[in-house]
Amino acid sequence: MDGEQSAELAEDGEYFSDEQMRTRDPLLYEQYIRQYMTDEELLVQSNRNLGTAMTLTDLLMSTYQEKIVQQRLQWQQEREDACEEEEDEDEEDSPVSNAEEWVPSDDEKSMLRDEFVSRMHQRFLDGEDRDFDYSTVDDNPEFDNLDIVNRDEEERYFDEEEPVEIEDMELDRE
Repeated sequence: MDGEQSAELAEDGEYFSDEQMRTRDPLLYEQYIRQYMTDEELLVQSNRNLGTAMTLTDLLMSTYQEKIVQQRLQWQQEREDACEEEEDEDEEDSPVSNAEEWVPSDDEKSMLRDEFVSRMHQRFLDGEDRDFDYSTVDDNPEFDNLDIVNRDEEERYFDEEEPVEIEDMELDRE
C-alpha cells in the first residue's frame, strides 16, 4: 500500500478523522491531543459526538463505542504503566519529569496534532492497523502500480529465459 491509497482513504472517508483515529489508538490520541484540550474543547467534542445521534439507537451505539474506546485506553495505559515500572526499576535515580505542568502553545498543539496524524498515517502504511482489512487493497488490481507490475513481468520473463553463452552466439554467426 502506498501514499495514494492513504490519501484516497483520507479524502473519501472518515478513516483519518480525529474520532476514528482516537478509536483505533486512544492512548496515542490522549498523549498528543486530548490531554492538552481545554474544558471548552472537550465539551464541544462531547456535544458533537452526541449531536450526531439522530435516534435512540444512534445514541446507544455511540455510548457503546465510547465505552469500547475507554476500555482500550485503560488497557493501553496499563500496558504502558507496566513498561514504565520496568524502566523505573532499571533507572532508579532518574529525575522526575514535570511534563504534566507543561501547557503547549497553539503552534505546539498544531505540531502535536500533525505528529499524531503523521504517526497514524505511517502506521497505516506500514500495515499495522489491526482494524483495517488490508486484503481489500492488496488484492485489488485497481491499486496496483503499473510500472512495478510491468517491471516484475519483465524480470519474470528474463528469469525464465535460458542463458546463452557468448561462444554459442559466435558459432551461430559463422
